[in-house]
Amino acid sequence: MVGGVEVDNQIWLAPLAGITFASFRRFHRALGAGLVHTEMVSALGLKYKGRKTKELLYGGDDEAPCALQLFGSSADDLSAGAEIALEMREFAALEVNMACPMPKVTKKGAGAKLLEKAGEAAAIVKGLKRFGIPVWAKVRLIPRDSGDTTEDFCARLFEAGADFIFVHGRTPAQRYEGRASCAEVCGAARAFPGRIGGSGDCYAPEDLTAYLDGGCAAALAARGALRDALLIPRTLAALGAEVPEELRSPSPEAQKELLLRLCGGICGTEGERLALMTARRMLGALFRGFEGAPRLRRAGAAAASWGEMEALLAGFSFESSPQGGEKEEEINGADASLN
Repeated sequence: MVGGVEVDNQIWLAPLAGITFASFRRFHRALGAGLVHTEMVSALGLKYKGRKTKELLYGGDDEAPCALQLFGSSADDLSAGAEIALEMREFAALEVNMACPMPKVTKKGAGAKLLEKAGEAAAIVKGLKRFGIPVWAKVRLIPRDSGDTTEDFCARLFEAGADFIFVHGRTPAQRYEGRASCAEVCGAARAFPGRIGGSGDCYAPEDLTAYLDGGCAAALAARGALRDALLIPRTLAALGAEVPEELRSPSPEAQKELLLRLCGGICGTEGERLALMTARRMLGALFRGFEGAPRLRRAGAAAASWGEMEALLAGFSFESSPQGGEKEEEINGADASLN
């Protein structure tokens, strides 16, 4: 059990804007993620009955355990949003985003702006405890020249009743520039054994395991899971877990089946447009190092519908790809705002 939630392992899927919808969460649970997150959901959007906001909550038992991540600027707003969400479905934990550094969030007093308002942040946590499920938070490193330290801020949240806190290894001012400090995150983890999770710059199994080795109770796969769709099972294998060969070192045909399963599910639930967008993105996270992969990606980029993409994937043969003459292109990272 971590943070009051029964989990299979310590490698979890992070909340990713526009990405961690129900089918994507279900896909990564099937790949072995110990826990998954919703996208960051606006408490005010729920409070004022926003249809699109509520759609972010859709999901089922096959993705459990799933944590709901909410953002807002006040205890009243977060409590109102959480109440509406929990009337719609069950979640394993309520998590408050106190880490997002983007102006569209912080200018409303939410996200990383709460790091400057420890009293309000503590009141938010205390107010959410009434729902009777674990309350988590995600924060960032607090600059060294501030009055409080990251450990001080975490202590306030724990005193208010927080069950678990993720620490992202950058300050708000850094946004997504530079390198996340695993060392500073692990310093906080050692101050609160078993109660801190690590986040930031996890692109390879050794990045995730470094947080665990440093004392974190869990580690989040975020942008790294978009660069390498099999990052989570490969990390679990590195930790000594039993992972099927088809997930550790899958053939290109097995990866095709994974992609068809994921995007076929998306088409049936979230819609064809999102299925096509996800397939294009995932072509960069799969088939790496195989002859023919660049040609498949170019053809996928030209597909005008999920139907065209599905037919392309179903009919594509790596065995018939030209030998030589193709160079694996650099896979561009996902939008930095996702982590």
